[in-house]
Amino acid sequence: MCGLWVAYKRHWSARSLFKEISNSGWINPGIDPKYEKFFLADLFSEYDAISLYHYLYPKRSELSSYFVQYLDLWFLDERNHSDGFLELNRLLFNSDEETILNNLKSRHGNFEHLEYLLSNEVNLLTLFAYDELISVKTYRKDTFYNEFGHPAFNTWISNLIADEATHFANAIKLLRHHHSYNLDKIEKALDHITQLESIPYRNTFLLDHDGPHFLLGNTNYEKAAAGEILTILARNKR
Repeated sequence: MCGLWVAYKRHWSARSLFKEISNSGWINPGIDPKYEKFFLADLFSEYDAISLYHYLYPKRSELSSYFVQYLDLWFLDERNHSDGFLELNRLLFNSDEETILNNLKSRHGNFEHLEYLLSNEVNLLTLFAYDELISVKTYRKDTFYNEFGHPAFNTWISNLIADEATHFANAIKLLRHHHSYNLDKIEKALDHITQLESIPYRNTFLLDHDGPHFLLGNTNYEKAAAGEILTILARNKR
């Protein structure tokens, strides 16, 4: 049964979506400039998926074909998301693309603090499940797209949430189907993750939760997310 597992992927283009808005005759309603810094932070975090993917690429021979498939499909989605945030900044604030791209290319991830979590497949899947769950909860708070004057802005954030939820669900399925006997190891990884939440973000894509976007209204959001994952896995343990 385990061998039948196939990662699910949604298919859509962020660039096409924002091109649709641009070509529709949309008029900027005067969007609060505070969102520019907000969206740039999102762009930087999504773009940092490149550093993470390159860091993990040499480890592919040590990982199952299932996780390699997961990683490749995840990376395609994150590139699409970073493309979208780039187009969003250009459309809303007439941001200079060359300046943004130069800033993006200058970013380098520091993975030293994540070495334990990135050292094996169980830890990796646990970390991805946790991080994507936080992303789902975070993006669901972004109701301000209703103020931007075109329904496709809501389509954008809905697609983003659906992708992150898919990444979370795929990671949970892999843990359940291939690593359900390792629940103690998963719990240990989650404990390690929650301890790392106090460390400033280091351009790693993962655990980028120290910015204003991630004020979830719960001072123990990390423990709540970890507990949710454990509950799901324990409930479905075979």
